[in-house]
Amino acid sequence: MGLANTIPAGKLLAGQDFLQEVRDRPDALVYFLCNVGDGDAQVILLPTVAPETQRQIVVVDAARVRKVPGLLRALEAAQLVSLQPGQPGEEDPIALVVASHPHQDHIGGMVELLEEFGDRIAEFWDPGYFHAIPAYFRMMAALEDRPNIVYAQPTSGLRRWIGEVAISVLAPSVQLRNRYDSYGTEINDASISLRLEFPVSRFLEARQDIEEGNPIPATRAASLILGGDAQTLSWAYVLADFPLLRKSETPAAKAIAAAQSNVDLLKSQVFKVSHHASKHGINLELVERISPNLTLVSSVGGGGEFNFPHTVTQELIREALDPTTDNPRPHPADFELGIFYTADTDPQGPLGSIALVLSPTTCTMWRFGDTSGGAIDLTKARKWADRLL
Repeated sequence: MGLANTIPAGKLLAGQDFLQEVRDRPDALVYFLCNVGDGDAQVILLPTVAPETQRQIVVVDAARVRKVPGLLRALEAAQLVSLQPGQPGEEDPIALVVASHPHQDHIGGMVELLEEFGDRIAEFWDPGYFHAIPAYFRMMAALEDRPNIVYAQPTSGLRRWIGEVAISVLAPSVQLRNRYDSYGTEINDASISLRLEFPVSRFLEARQDIEEGNPIPATRAASLILGGDAQTLSWAYVLADFPLLRKSETPAAKAIAAAQSNVDLLKSQVFKVSHHASKHGINLELVERISPNLTLVSSVGGGGEFNFPHTVTQELIREALDPTTDNPRPHPADFELGIFYTADTDPQGPLGSIALVLSPTTCTMWRFGDTSGGAIDLTKARKWADRLL
C-alpha cells in the first residue's frame, strides 16, 4: 500500500483566478482529473477553433453520479462552455464521451450523464466488451434510446480529429479485441487508452508550396496520455504498435519526415497512470518511453478496497523518471518528480481534483480541495507555484 503526497505549505497559491486563466488562454487545452477515489472521471475542454467560438468537451469515464454533471454545470455557469443543444449545422457541445471499459468505477455515473446531456453528445465510444453488471446494461440501454449519438468501438490506430486536437487510440489492440468472445481478454486489458495531441492539422494547407519530397518541418505540440485501466499485456501491444523511430542517415530515411530525428510516438508531457497505479498497470519501459513531465494518479491513496496506489508501481515510476542504477541514492519526493495524486494533502487538508491548463510551452496546475463525493468549486482553485514544463 502506497501513500499520496503530503505537500508542504506554500506550494499552492491562494488568490489566483482559475476561471480567468482559462478565459485568457483559449488556445490551451483544459484537463480535469476529478477526485472520485478509486475510479476515473475526466473532463477535457478543447481549445477554441476560432475567436468567439465555444470550447467543445470530451468526457472520459464517469465513476460516480453527480461529479461530472456537476462540473459541467459549473463550467457553464462560469461561461467557459455552453451546454445548449446545437442547432442544425452546429457542433454538439460534448464532442465525445468515452467509457474506457465497463467496470463500475469507470461507468457508475454514465447513465446520469447520458440522461442529462444525451441530446448534446455527438459520439460515444466503448471497447465493445460485454460485462454482465447492471451499470453496463443500463448504460447501453440509455445509449440505445439516443440514436442521435454516433456509437463506435475503436481499437489501436484510430485517429480522430476534433478541431486541431488529434485523439489517437493506443489500446485495445485489435488482436485483443478479436479475442473478447473466443480466447478471452481480461477486462482491464480491454480498456481504451488515448493520446491527445494539439495543435495538429489534418491537412497542411498552409504548406502546399513545400517542394514535393522535402521534409515537412515539425511544429511543437502538447500531448497527454490517458491510460484507462490498461495493464501490462495491453501496453505490450502499444509499445509495439507505436514504436520509437530512431534517427537514420540512410537516403530513404531522409525522405521521410518522421525519421529525421528520434521520434517517439508515445512521448507526452502528461501521463494519467492506468489502473490507479496498480502493480499490474504499467511497466518501466512504458514510463521511460512516455517520459512525462507530469504523472497523475486517481486513487484513494493509502487504503481502499485494493490498497491503491501499489508501492511497487510508485517505485517503478520514480525509477523511470529519476534513474538511480548508475548513481544509487534516494529519490526526491513524488511531487518534486511531477507525480501527483487526487488523494494528495497539504496543511489545509485534501487537495482533491486536479486541473491542467496546457499548451505546447506552458502548463499550470490547479487543485480544488474537494472530497471524492463532493462537488468541484471552481472558485476555490489553488495554483501550483512551481514551473511544470
